[in-house]
Amino acid sequence: MQIEVLRWRELCAVAGTPAKARTLLKDGVYRRVVHDAYVLADVPDDATTRCAALRSVLPDDVLLSGWSALWASGLNVLPRDPNKVDLLDITIGRGRHLEPRPGIRSHSAWVPDEELCEINGLLVVSAARAFVDVARAEGVIEGVACGDAALRAGLTTVGRIQESVDRAGGLRWVVRAREAVPHLDARSESLMESRLRVDLVLTGGPRMQAQVDLYDDGMVHRGRADLYLRGVVFEYDGRESRLERAKFTGDRSRGNDIADLEVEVRRFTGALFYKTTPYERLGILYRALEIAAQRLRPRLRFGPDTLRSPRGRPLPTRAERKDKAA
Repeated sequence: MQIEVLRWRELCAVAGTPAKARTLLKDGVYRRVVHDAYVLADVPDDATTRCAALRSVLPDDVLLSGWSALWASGLNVLPRDPNKVDLLDITIGRGRHLEPRPGIRSHSAWVPDEELCEINGLLVVSAARAFVDVARAEGVIEGVACGDAALRAGLTTVGRIQESVDRAGGLRWVVRAREAVPHLDARSESLMESRLRVDLVLTGGPRMQAQVDLYDDGMVHRGRADLYLRGVVFEYDGRESRLERAKFTGDRSRGNDIADLEVEVRRFTGALFYKTTPYERLGILYRALEIAAQRLRPRLRFGPDTLRSPRGRPLPTRAERKDKAA
């Protein structure tokens, strides 16, 4: 199926004027995939659509790297700049110059065939290399968030990540990637859960367990905690969960069921995370642990794991394709 992707000028031509084009976007007739790439609103938001949009705005001889490589695979992980423009990370060959473009962060590097994959005709780095590059550029916490997302989706394995880290031995700041590996957890279901979990550990606190199923004394499943440790539950409320009525209602009901187990529940939002210091967040955990230690917690039980297994699988690299063809 051929997906029609329109650039802004083309959308304006279809609508008649820029003002009418903005109306089409506001009314939900068209939607933006990435900066300067638009499709009809009923076109599925999947890897095929995303790659088609990227091919329309990127030069042919660049490859997607970092967060963008995971986004092209279908994960909603693109960071944004202060002007709310989705940021695409691309890698170009050493010595090549690419003129600045809105929403594009370019990097110069040589990437071996062991780290190169293809999605719908678009060249991307492997999920393992994406983790390495994000950790190198943005630090341990962001690296873990990236790696957790890739592991949860099944796009890579800890073994592949370790191999990628070893191959990157001579690259600048690769030590950050090495430091991030022990903190990876394939159970984490959101970027902010990963950031909160690792932030506590790097500040000197204990490691909380991700996605723990909680049962009452009758072995009735009451919910799955985002993060759990010794009678304390940390829940992260994302913006999307607060906007979607069904999800918001379900999350609140689940939170009440978990609280009924006589555990200490603390809720975090992005605003709370970024407006507090690491030591303030660690203090919240320690105070909750003190209160939890005084509870008898007679109703809390642990039982079967309800977390689904990763659905994806690692993309074959160029090197693997060559070996298979040989």
